[in-house]
Amino acid sequence: CVTLRDLKFEDIECNTPNPRLHMCAKPVKLGHCDAFLSHSWRDDPGAKWEAMQAWRNEFYELKGREPRIWFDKCCIDQNNIELD
Repeated sequence: CVTLRDLKFEDIECNTPNPRLHMCAKPVKLGHCDAFLSHSWRDDPGAKWEAMQAWRNEFYELKGREPRIWFDKCCIDQNNIELD
């Protein structure tokens, strides 16, 4: 999982695989991620970022902590998709 605090707009804006993002992901036990997010290379990055940040803010207000997400762009090794 990653926290949205670990990501920057540039990470969402870029539509090419970035191996650095995979290094941000931390293993967690099943059930310890708060959400699953799938990245589409065709999404509007600005709209996606705004939606992610709005959800993050709501989550933080309710839970008092950063949400942990399984974000495929980070949690799947983009250089070894078949192995991951």
